[in-house]
Amino acid sequence: MGKVLFVDDHRDTADMLANIALELGHCVSVAYDGASASRMASQEVFDLVFLDISLPDVDGRDVCSQIRCGLSRHARIVAVTGRAEIRTNGELSAFDDWLIKPISMHQIEHLLTAP
Repeated sequence: MGKVLFVDDHRDTADMLANIALELGHCVSVAYDGASASRMASQEVFDLVFLDISLPDVDGRDVCSQIRCGLSRHARIVAVTGRAEIRTNGELSAFDDWLIKPISMHQIEHLLTAP
């Protein structure tokens, strides 16, 4: 299984998603803000990143760009947002996929088990 990074300022959400990934056998890290996520992704190689785009300290799209320039540049990066309209206006073009909150167990399991 792969290394997964969950980034969300809502700690309960990040921790719940991380627990699902752990149960599926993944090696998991969690960041609760953009600065921590960027730092972690610059020090470790992640295979998959779930990235909230509405972080209090920085726009998640900027974090995505930073990750794309570092050790985890080949990671599959999934945007996580509560703003359904964002998927139609091209703001998620840097991401490989996206999820609209609330996220279902099926959605997260599908992305965690996808090749």
